[in-house]
Amino acid sequence: EHERRDAEPGIQLAENLRRGAELVTFSDSELLAFYDRLRPGRATAAELDELAASLESRGAERCAALVREARAAYARRGLVS
Repeated sequence: EHERRDAEPGIQLAENLRRGAELVTFSDSELLAFYDRLRPGRATAAELDELAASLESRGAERCAALVREARAAYARRGLVS
């Protein structure tokens, strides 16, 4: 179990770097808009679905999956409509 805990931060870092690599083709203003929409209560469920679809269509599949995970978590907590 101790070994697994040590490996998890490395796995998370690798996934963060992969998502970051997907975003290099986006402009700064697009990235700021993504960040703003991901803040709890800033976007509707439909807007987050649109964001995920847009990211996916532009080759950012991992980022799209993260948006979908955030949408699901926000829905469970009543933070999106």
